[in-house]
Parts: sequence; structure tokens; C-alpha cells
Amino acid sequence: MRELIYWNIRRPLQKFPYWFAARMPKWLVYHCSIRLIVHATTGKHENQIVPELLAMDALKRWERMG
Repeated sequence: MRELIYWNIRRPLQKFPYWFAARMPKWLVYHCSIRLIVHATTGKHENQIVPELLAMDALKRWERMG
């Protein structure tokens, strides 16, 4: 029974955010990434050099915000 719940309910729900993100329009993804970069290079990180910013660092800073 647990396997049935996992494969039919939990696994599809875990994959949904990736499915949804893959279908977002490029213009929206572009503007979302700009917002992420702006957030990661302001405030206490205002001295961050943008070309040296790693994507994972920007995401960690975004996570800490909320």
C-alpha cells in the first residue's frame, strides 16, 4: 500500500515544481533571475561582484530571506 501511495501520489507531487518551472515562459524566468541576483547583491552583500556570484550562493541568500 505504501508503494502505491508513493508512486501514484507523492512522487508526482515531488516532480511538479520541476515540471512547472520547465514550462514557464522565458521572459518570466529572465525577470525572476534578475530579481534573485539583485537580492543576492544588496544589503549586507552589497560589495558582492556580480560576475563572481555563484548561483548556489544566490539561492542560499534567497532562502535565508524567507
